[in-house]
Amino acid sequence: MDVWFEIIQKKSKRRRKAGRKKRRKKSSGGRCTRATKKTSSTRKGKKWMKCVPDGNGGYKRVHWGQRGVTVSGKRKGKRRKSFRARHNCSSCDSSDYSARCMACRDW
Repeated sequence: MDVWFEIIQKKSKRRRKAGRKKRRKKSSGGRCTRATKKTSSTRKGKKWMKCVPDGNGGYKRVHWGQRGVTVSGKRKGKRRKSFRARHNCSSCDSSDYSARCMACRDW
């Protein structure tokens, strides 16, 4: 009697395991191993993130932008000029991947 009971229990365990779906973790918490495109940030209060070269042969993740702020009319006018002056955007070059310079590139 005990043998049959054990066999039935094993079969029911297999069925339960077969029916389960694997949960995937968010990949955003992993290491930066290559340059990526701009995506939504996982950091609280930040809008964008991107993996960029760090200058030592590796990569680092940069978060920038203020979440909750709409950037309407950013391509012209006093608002753009003030932003670029406030962040000293004229000193950013193409090889600078700081959060400040990434924000300047968006503007």
